[in-house]
Amino acid sequence: MLTPNFRPETNAAAKRLSAMADHFARAGWRVSVITHMPHYPQHVIHDGFDRTSPDVRDEAGITVVRIRPWIVRKDALALRLLSESLFALQALAHVLRRPPSLVLASSPFMFLGPVGLLAARCTGSRFVWDVRDLTWLYPKAAGRRTFGVDRLLEALMRFTGRSADVLVTATHGLLAYFAERPQRAATIPNGVSDEVLQALEPVSRSPILTGGRPHVVYTGLFGYNHGLLTLIEAAKLLGDVDFTLVGDGPERDALRAAADGAMNVTIAPYQRFDDLCETYRGADVLVSHVRRNPIFLWTQPAKLWEYMASGRPVVHAGEGEVIDVLEGHAIARTVPPDDARALARALGDLLADPEEARALGARGRTFVETHRRRETLMADLISLVAASAPEAR
Repeated sequence: MLTPNFRPETNAAAKRLSAMADHFARAGWRVSVITHMPHYPQHVIHDGFDRTSPDVRDEAGITVVRIRPWIVRKDALALRLLSESLFALQALAHVLRRPPSLVLASSPFMFLGPVGLLAARCTGSRFVWDVRDLTWLYPKAAGRRTFGVDRLLEALMRFTGRSADVLVTATHGLLAYFAERPQRAATIPNGVSDEVLQALEPVSRSPILTGGRPHVVYTGLFGYNHGLLTLIEAAKLLGDVDFTLVGDGPERDALRAAADGAMNVTIAPYQRFDDLCETYRGADVLVSHVRRNPIFLWTQPAKLWEYMASGRPVVHAGEGEVIDVLEGHAIARTVPPDDARALARALGDLLADPEEARALGARGRTFVETHRRRETLMADLISLVAASAPEAR
């Protein structure tokens, strides 16, 4: 398995790939993971992991090969692409030295897909591509000049998708993007583990909107596609509501500047899960935002399912397929993206209706328990992969 993110990191990519590794191992596969030394989100290697590279160890029956990352500035796109390319080439070298029966590569590093395909073809292995993001489209979406490189990248990625033995995507929109795809292709959405559901069960039973100043919370990446400046503007329209944004990312400085002088806005650092549970417990509403852009129509923020597992009501600003899910199951309030007034109005209405807020939170928790249990989703993935490579275990 080739992935830049793996435990002990706790971002969506690390959770998804760590769960994959665990479930493949439990199903009897011999699993090796090639990944970075953990450094998300502070971009500093975590304590206890700064060792000679590569660092190889057995972790619960999984061989984990950790490579020292080339850590560059979060806003330096060209250097980030070079850093990602270096990791992809180092991963390729490790695969070629010890050929596996199957190679599984996962985004968000765009070049891991093509490199995983190359590694598989060079070693006679089957290739599985797990696509979580169309990151090669982001520079153009952000208004950067690409000088035609975006078209070359898109052609390469579409080729990789149709050449894979198995193509797995996190949303239906991502799958539809690959108009030409292999016979075995499916959507396996992000989900929440039974362990997290159990940890958040007491939080889901704790009270909300019991008096005092209401509290709205956002947790996760401070990135371009999240458009969190809209959330800051909404907070300024709701002066009697406290807002906390928890996380890190390239937009942190811009958010701090925008929130300057707003006494009801707190920009908090990244939190580990135990601390995050307490943050959820203190929230009355959890909020998510994805900015308006055609490439984000397929986005289903993984944070939504963890939000709902906490039993807190959710307001999501966005568009595309996730809106159909949220509205179809009546599990969140939804508003258009990039509209601070609409977001403020939705938050204010929900905060003023404690009974509906509690019912919304309860429905969200039930939906996750029924449709977004990671154990069930991973079993579906393993069945799909095993059908394509029965000899690979």
